[in-house]
Amino acid sequence: MADQRLMIHDNVEGFRNILAIARRSKARVVYASSAATYGISNVRMSEDTPAAPANAYAFSKTLLDNIAAEARKEGTRVDGVRYFNVYGPGEAHKGASASMIHQLAVQVRQGRRPRIFRNGEQRRDFVHVDDVVEGTILAAERGKSTVYNLGSGRGRSFNAVVRSLNAAMGTSFEPDYFDNPYDFYQTFTEADLTRSKRDLGYLPKFILEDGVKDYMKRLGWAKT
Repeated sequence: MADQRLMIHDNVEGFRNILAIARRSKARVVYASSAATYGISNVRMSEDTPAAPANAYAFSKTLLDNIAAEARKEGTRVDGVRYFNVYGPGEAHKGASASMIHQLAVQVRQGRRPRIFRNGEQRRDFVHVDDVVEGTILAAERGKSTVYNLGSGRGRSFNAVVRSLNAAMGTSFEPDYFDNPYDFYQTFTEADLTRSKRDLGYLPKFILEDGVKDYMKRLGWAKT
C-alpha cells in the first residue's frame, strides 16, 4: 500500500473515533500496532526502541502509538499490541496480503517451487495466530496501559520456512530465489518479549516448525 493519504485515513482517523468513545464511556482499548514501526534494523526489538517507520503502513501504526500515548496522559486505558509476522488459519481471504507462509504454502500446494528473495536468509519473527490471540486477550485482561510485543521471540529465515513447509507437506521443493526490489524491506525482525512475559504472562506455544505443521494440518494440506 503506497497511498499514504488512504492509509492514514483508514488506520488513524477511525482509531481517533474509538478513543473518543472510550474516553466518554471509560472503556478500555486494546489496539493492533505492528513490528513495522521498528523499521529496518538488525537487533532485537524492544518496546522502548525508537520508531523508525520505513513505509506508509508503518507510519500509520506509529501514529496510532503516538495518539495512544497522548490518550493515556488523559486517563484512557490503552494497550497496544505490536504484532510481528502473524500466520495461521483464517487468512486466505487476504490474498496478496496474507502471510508469506500462506503464500509459499499455496505455491507448494500447486506443485511450484516457493519463491523467496535471494539467499533466503532474511529473518522474520513468525508468530502463530493462536499465540497472537492469546496475547491480545492477556493484554485486555492484564495490560498496564502501555505497548507490548507479540511475537515468537525468535527470528527465523525464509529458508527455514521452506524447509518447514516441505516437512509438513511431504514435499522436497528447493526455493526459487529472486532479487528483492524493495529498499524499505525489513530483513530482520525479532521480538524482545521481556515486557510481555513479565506483565502479561505471555508465553508463545509454537516454534516455527510446529506452527507450520499445525497450520498445514488445519488446512488439510499436511502429509498423511
